[in-house]
Order: sequence, then C-alpha cells, then structure tokens
Amino acid sequence: MKYQQRVLPRRTDLTSRRERFAAKIMLRGLDLYERLRSRLLVEVPPPTDDPFYCMPENLEAFRPGEVLDARPVEVRGFRRLINADAWQVKFRSTDSSGAAASGVATVMIPRGPFDGSVRPLLSYQCAIDSLGATADPSYTLRHGDQQELPLMVLALRRGWAVVTTDFTGPQHAFGALPLAARFVLDGIRAALANEAAGFDAATPIGLWGYSGGAQATLFAAEQQPAYAPELNIVGVAAGGAGVDLISSPEMFEDGGLLSGAPFGGVIGVSRGFPDVDLLGVLTPQGQAMVASAAEMTVVQLILSFPFLRWSDYLTVPGVLEVPGMRAAIAATRLGQATPTTSMYVYHAVHDQYPAIADVDKLVEKYRREGVDVTYRRFRFGGHLIVMLTGVPSSLRFLGERFGSPISDRRRSAWWSPIVLRSRHGGSGRRGRRRWRSRCGSRHDAGEDRGS
Repeated sequence: MKYQQRVLPRRTDLTSRRERFAAKIMLRGLDLYERLRSRLLVEVPPPTDDPFYCMPENLEAFRPGEVLDARPVEVRGFRRLINADAWQVKFRSTDSSGAAASGVATVMIPRGPFDGSVRPLLSYQCAIDSLGATADPSYTLRHGDQQELPLMVLALRRGWAVVTTDFTGPQHAFGALPLAARFVLDGIRAALANEAAGFDAATPIGLWGYSGGAQATLFAAEQQPAYAPELNIVGVAAGGAGVDLISSPEMFEDGGLLSGAPFGGVIGVSRGFPDVDLLGVLTPQGQAMVASAAEMTVVQLILSFPFLRWSDYLTVPGVLEVPGMRAAIAATRLGQATPTTSMYVYHAVHDQYPAIADVDKLVEKYRREGVDVTYRRFRFGGHLIVMLTGVPSSLRFLGERFGSPISDRRRSAWWSPIVLRSRHGGSGRRGRRRWRSRCGSRHDAGEDRGS
C-alpha cells in the first residue's frame, strides 16, 4: 500500500513549549513508522477494497453465527508465513441497534497433530482499540503487522486451533462491549461451523485476551450463558481489563502522552450507542479532530493526539456530560452478568488505567456468585510488562482446562514461537538462543490469590 502522509488539524490546546515539542516529535515518529510499514509489509487489499467484506443482502434470513462465506488465507508475521492452515469466515451477527450485520473471523489450524483426544479451540481477542478496518485482525494477520500474533502462535504450537474475530463491528465501535461480546460469540459459532476446520459441538473452547482484548473476552464470557449457551466454553483467561470507566473519569482529562487512546475510545463508544450525541457537543476544532481520527489505528491515535483533554473540545464540562454517554459507558461495565466457566484473571498492581481496585471488586463479585476464579495480582511491572509476564500462567491455565497440560519442555520455551516458522520449516535456532539469554528466568513473578 502506498504511503500518504496524514494531515491533522492544528492543535491550539498545546500551551507549553514542552508539549508542542513532544507532539511534533511524536508526529515525526508516526511518519517514520508508516513509511517503514509500507516498505516492510506484504501488500494486500484493505477491507474497504476487498469484496469479501461486503455485507450481503437478506442478512435477516440467517441465524447469528451462521457462515455466509469462507476463503483460505495466508497468515504472516511481517513477511514470514506461520506454520498453520488458515481460513477466514464471514458470518451473521447483530449490531448495536439490533439489526443484522456481518463480521469476519480468522481461523488457524496447526499442521501438526494434536496429542490429546479432541483438538481444542482458543478464541483469542486482540486489543483492537482502533477506529478503522486496517486494525482488524482479519487484515493485520494477512498484512503481517498483527502485534499479538506471537501469542496466538504459542497456542498453535501446542496443537490448539485459534480463532480471532473482528469484534468492533461494521462501524468499528471500539469500546462498545455488548456488541463486541456478540461478535466474539458469533465468530466462535462460525469457526465451529466451518467444515474445513473439522470441529464439532463437543470441541472444548477457551477464551483469552489482554487489555482491550480482555474486556471483550470477559464481556463475552458474561453474555455466553444467555446468548450462546450451546458453546462448550471450559476456561477464560483475561488480563489488564478495564472494568468500569465511570470510576476513572480523570483518564479523559489526563492530558498525558497516551491520551490518544481514551480519545479514540470515546469516539468508538459514540458509534456503538445510537443515543450518544457526541457530534452535537463538539467545538468546531473538536469536530475537525474527531473527523481526522475517523479511521485511525491505536498507534496512530496515540502518536497523533498526545496531551489531549476532552474538555478542550466540548461545549459541556466533560465526557460524562455528553448526552447519552454516561448510560453508554455504564452499559460497558463488567460484572452485569455471571459467567458459568472457570476463569483466570490477572492484573498489574501498579496499573493506573485500568485501576486494580475495580478488578478486585469484580473478582469478589464473581466469587460471591459462585464463579471459579483464579486471580493473580502482579506486583512487578505495569500494563505492558504484565502482558508478557502473564503469558505462561495463562497458557498453563488454559492447557489444564483443555486437558492438555503444558510439558516442562514447552513451559521452558514459552516464548520460542516469537521467531515464526516459514511455511517450509525454518526454525531460527540462533535467534531463540539469543532471546533465551536475554530473557533470563522463565518464571513470572506476582502475587497469587487462589480460587
């Protein structure tokens, strides 16, 4: 894809010299990042130019999760193909207004045999956190820039099948969790129905996600007993999840380096809930800022909008005063329903957004309602560090629920799939030895709160 430099509205809210300088450096970094991506990655048609993504007519005639179309695809990290067969399935789901909508899920099957009796299916929810189609897993997995692919490859190397769904819907409503839950569950239904994959109703299913992916994972686990009770979900692992945005309204006024992420989140929630009137309370500059962010990925949001405070662009005092916004954010709060499967929840103690106090309360609520929850509070590292240090225990938990505990050999090399295999089997041993020497101990440090 040919690179085109993005033009952004002039920022008048950057009052200090330090902020203006840092914002300028971040924009230059974004420009360099986009140029490198355009040269390093495989060119594939974006979803807007790909007929496979077109919404078919008479969608109401299909059941939620029913397969509308399917195709084989190649999944890669940068330009190197992973050692798995992959398909994309288009399926019927339901959007935020209750109308029929189509979604896309990517299904990956390891080429090697599975050691156990029944191959399990892991539904991995990526932290999409973006407002455009080019951040959806169905595109990034083919394009070569899906940052969470190494975690999915870890599951594939254990013989598990993996499905990952574009769960923000046709409007890319980042943060609209009721919609995300339906798309995740319907994506699993479509994966099971895909004849090429060879699943059946008894296939054990696990869910896993971190940060924005954990929110979709937990909301899907809560909605599954009512929405998709036929799914044989045996375990859920989720880390770094935000529980209740109303409890942390200061994130919208933080004005820090990463303020572009909550900026995009508010836009995404407004798309997912028709009663939210964000456009009606934007200043003229706010309208220009929101329009410029319309198709951005999370990286683009963060590098384009540092030091941003939402109140500078609103005609009301803050985000929660936007008409319909408080009710919409309340609808995304976790804990509104009770999961019926075993769960592993983990979080960084020092994570500010999302705050661990909310996670503590959610776990306590689940346990009061009879949910089997293993809870781990990591005292070392923040949000990004725990994304990595929580991997071994998540794989261990899911492996036990699948009836395929991880062997000592696999446990000692949980990171090895980060060096991806080519289709013809290059193993990258030197790279793995170098990685091992840098990583040191494999054990993840934290505080356990048992089930």
